[in-house]
Amino acid sequence: MKIIIVCGAGMVSGKEIMALELGQGFRQEGHDVQFITSFWGDGKFRERLKALDFKGQSMRIGFISATLSWNAIRMTASQLIRVPGLWFDYGRFLRRGNPAQIIHTNWHHLLVLWPFLSADRDWFWLHEIVPNKPQYQKVFGALAKRLKGFIGVSQAVANALLDIGIPANKIQVIHNGLTDPSAGLTEKLKTWKGVRIGIAGQIEPWKGHQDLFAAFAQVTLKHPEAELHVFGSGSTEFRQELEKMAERGGFKASLVWHGFVADRSRIYQEIDLCVVPSRAPDPLPTSAIEAAFFGIPTIVSRSGGLPEIVEDGVTGFLVDVADPGQLAEKLDQLIGNAELCEKLGRLAKNHAKNRFNKDRFIDEFVCLLGSKVDKSAI
Repeated sequence: MKIIIVCGAGMVSGKEIMALELGQGFRQEGHDVQFITSFWGDGKFRERLKALDFKGQSMRIGFISATLSWNAIRMTASQLIRVPGLWFDYGRFLRRGNPAQIIHTNWHHLLVLWPFLSADRDWFWLHEIVPNKPQYQKVFGALAKRLKGFIGVSQAVANALLDIGIPANKIQVIHNGLTDPSAGLTEKLKTWKGVRIGIAGQIEPWKGHQDLFAAFAQVTLKHPEAELHVFGSGSTEFRQELEKMAERGGFKASLVWHGFVADRSRIYQEIDLCVVPSRAPDPLPTSAIEAAFFGIPTIVSRSGGLPEIVEDGVTGFLVDVADPGQLAEKLDQLIGNAELCEKLGRLAKNHAKNRFNKDRFIDEFVCLLGSKVDKSAI
């Protein structure tokens, strides 16, 4: 079966990582997998596709917005000017390839490719929690009639679709699954004293870094040996705000900025605890799953799909959104109890291997698409 994955990927984040996992899984099942990417962006996703020897085509597929900000209007206008050329390229691509299934990862791209959508072929693999607003109700209600279905990465995503009126029979949930990032690695001996607390991902206000910084300022009063390690890139202005928080909180010397780190195993081999304090509903943050594979206790906010990853008091802790005091309390509880950290980390690793493994993830997609291949005949 020929399967197309439309993943614009202006940058490489959790969605793009999972698209690569899915593509590799389909290929291992014997399918012909190709990608369509966007001409815009930093090009890093296209580099990864090339390194994995995936076929594909880059097109001028971009941004159509349901909001009315000036930046959104500008980007929408830029896309609309290029629609005729995009339609020509995409139509020719479909005629030549004749794919049996197409998986889309961005609703902006669905709008741009609207004339080509087919309820017998096109799926929307949804990695966002859709706001319950009139414009989204209209757009997604119309998409439901043009698509075979929506595949949510978490029940939180599915619930958001139900809230805006999408029929339940159009919604499926498949939790993401990863190739175990800790597999084959020898256990790394701890070379540092104290405790390293880590946060990985985009550095943006909605990710909740400011709550972790406020909590860490409280934690260092009792645990001055603790360090805060920040992995990722993002807003320069927001980082400057965080640096000021560190200075006011008196822990600037205990703060380490790592920037974007492509080798995910390096991140989790260099921290003792992981925090995912998302303020906005996060659909299913990859960092929380990755940390679990490495046996690292994780503290996450009760937001989006995070409660579907971490079982409170069993594999980590849940805290209320934007509550630094509660976060500081849980950090203090873990820093002061090595036995508890070991227990939570061990259970988190087992849970990740059972619930978020790649084989389960691919099997559920294969069953949904009806694309199981007899490998003995390949």
